Order: sequence, then C-alpha cells, then structure tokens
Amino acid sequence: MQAPPAASTGTTEIVWHDRRYRARAIAGGAAFELYADTREPGFQPSGKTFHRYVHASEVESSGGELLLAGVAPVSVPVMPGADAATVHRYSQNPRIGPAERALVSAVRTTAFVNTGTRMVKPLSRHQVAKQLTAAPLVSGVCFREFDVAHLRAPEDRIVLSGDPDDVRDTSFTLRWKAIAACDYTSTEASHYPGLVGIPGRERRGSMILGTGFLPSGTHLIPEFTTAGLADLPLTARAEILAYTADGAEIALFQYQPQTNVWNRMAGARHRDLVNRIPGLETGRALFRVDPSVHAGLVGDHEGQRVPVTADPGHGFNAYTRGAVSRSPVTHPQRFYTRARWRDVEVLALGRNEDWVRLRLSQPDIEAIMSTDATCVERGVYECWAPLGELENPHTVTINYPTAENPAAS
Repeated sequence: MQAPPAASTGTTEIVWHDRRYRARAIAGGAAFELYADTREPGFQPSGKTFHRYVHASEVESSGGELLLAGVAPVSVPVMPGADAATVHRYSQNPRIGPAERALVSAVRTTAFVNTGTRMVKPLSRHQVAKQLTAAPLVSGVCFREFDVAHLRAPEDRIVLSGDPDDVRDTSFTLRWKAIAACDYTSTEASHYPGLVGIPGRERRGSMILGTGFLPSGTHLIPEFTTAGLADLPLTARAEILAYTADGAEIALFQYQPQTNVWNRMAGARHRDLVNRIPGLETGRALFRVDPSVHAGLVGDHEGQRVPVTADPGHGFNAYTRGAVSRSPVTHPQRFYTRARWRDVEVLALGRNEDWVRLRLSQPDIEAIMSTDATCVERGVYECWAPLGELENPHTVTINYPTAENPAAS
C-alpha cells in the first residue's frame, strides 16, 4: 500500500462551527489552517491576517480532504447514550467501569495502523541529539500523524511530549512510515496493566490512563506504543521535524538508509533551529549512525541472510555499495533481544563491556523497584545490569507480510 496523495496546498473554503473560512489543507488533508481577517478566539496573528489549525474531522469541506488523507478517523458507534463528548469523558478516567471501558475500547479499535501509515513521536532537544548519533531505531509511545496534525504550535504539542523540554517556542518530532500493523499496540490497560498504577514520582510526562487515549481536556487522541516497547527499525526517509511558534513545520534531517546517514535538510535560514539541539557541531550536514546488533531488520537476498531496509509502499531493499540491489528481498523479519533479570522480563538494548542496558517490557511499580529502573521518557523504563546475570537471552523474530507471503505477521 502506497502513501496517499497529498491534498492540494491551495486555499479552499470550509465550514467550521457554522461559519465559512478560507483554509489550506495540511498534512495530506488531515488538518486545515484557517484564515480570518479579524482576530477571533483561538486565532493568532499571521502577517496581515489571523490563523488557527483544526482537524479535518471538525470541518465541512467539498474537497474530500479527509478521504485523501487515507487514514480512518476515530469513530463513535451510533447508539443511544454514546457521542463524542461522552467517549472523551470516559477516555480520561482510568477507573471507569466495565460497560464504559467496553465503549471506549470499541472506539479505540477504530484507530488502526496500516502499512505506510505516517507515525510521529515528539522529541526533546536531547532526544534529537541522541537520535542523530544512535542506531536508526524508534521505540516507546507514539501517534498517528493523522490524529495530531492539527496540533502545530509548540504550546499545543506539549500534551504529546514524552520527555518534557524547557524550550516552549519550538518543538521537535520524529516522523516515519509504519511497516506493518503488528509493530504497534494501544496503551490500553489490557496491554500494559502495570503502567496505570505507577505513581507520579516514577513518571515522566503525563500519566498513561490505560484507556488507549492521551490525557487531554480537549482532544480525543489515540496513542500507541511500539509493540512490547521494543525498538523498531526506522524506515527510508524518516524525518526529524521542528515546529515553530507560528505553526510552521520545518524538515531538519532525513534518514538515508542506503548510507546509514541523517542528512541535514534545513538550510541557513533555519540554522537557529538546528543550533538549539545540544552537542551538534556547527555547520555539520551529515550524521552517520551504526546499526544495532540487538534489534533491526533482516531478509533473504541472493541466497544470504543480510540486513535490509524498509520503504513502506515499495517493499524491502538490500544495498550494495550504497545502491539498491536489483535482486529482490524475501522473508523480511524484524528482530529484537529479550531476556530476564531479577525475575523481570526485559529487552536488551546495548552493551558496554560487561554491562547491558535493559528496558522493561511490562513496566509496573514492582519491576521498577526490583531493577532500580529509571523512567527515561513517558512509559519507558530502563536500567543497567551485569551481563552475567541475564537469564535466557534470546532473539525474537517477527515475520513481515510480503506479496509472496501475505499471511506473515
């Protein structure tokens, strides 16, 4: 499945709250930038006019932008006593009863991921610096871009943050395409029963409610995690973005898998945004990263098992001297490393001589206390352990579906 076509960047006319506005579709039709000639509630100055951002599901438009986005919006069943306001109220309560939870869960299942779905993960400045120098992987809590496309200003994106930053006029985000639905799960308590009960002193960012939705007094936003909180391989042309106070989106870096390099995309005009990232050399344009030995993507190519990369919508590729091989890749698999330590299920992330960095795959307060794990970002807890104390370290493989093997998962 290829990514959907982008909606037109020209202005159109839409209806929002029973009023007509000039508007511009953004994020492939997932949201609109509205324009007004005079200041209205929620509108900010933009040159000689005023503007604000709203989700495409909130407006009436004859352009079919919501369909062009190619992503199914969250849907509320048509039944007595169920409407968007009711579902939102239930979604913000981690202690709802069985009937209410069943309704919220039914709504949550309407938000799903397909091959090629654009995913995003908010990053702090320090996380950006780490992403540019660490293995090309992503993990933790994330969102479909479609669901958060209307949150453009940094002050609006704070609610998404998994690692709160002290910079409020700029926010950063990692964006990539999903390889397969099996790589993602919701944050519902049925998947992570221990996260809901973790006290505030052991958390970063907002609480995981266990309903599958983000804590927000205004928005109904489904949230995801990488499956089992494991590392996923980044896909071709993943991007690190910056959002400025006026809602502008600037691509700062793009990942090129054929050379394992992050290319700087932002020019001199946006040098100040790049300079906000700590530890970067002034003027540096290329950031080479090394693949991880604990997680990644492999496939069969010309009779050998080799590292490969994914370009959702276009398949899997092996590279020879920096160029795409003409030979096809078959049986692609994602792999990661699991183990047990102190009777706790963990993921092995990296090694430093005789010590191994670990991540809890099912965080709860008992596991945190037993391993002395630290919350490194929202919902993610990591620690170090002596290599010799790990029990049953082993590699787990996930088969990806292909045209030759569509049933794999």
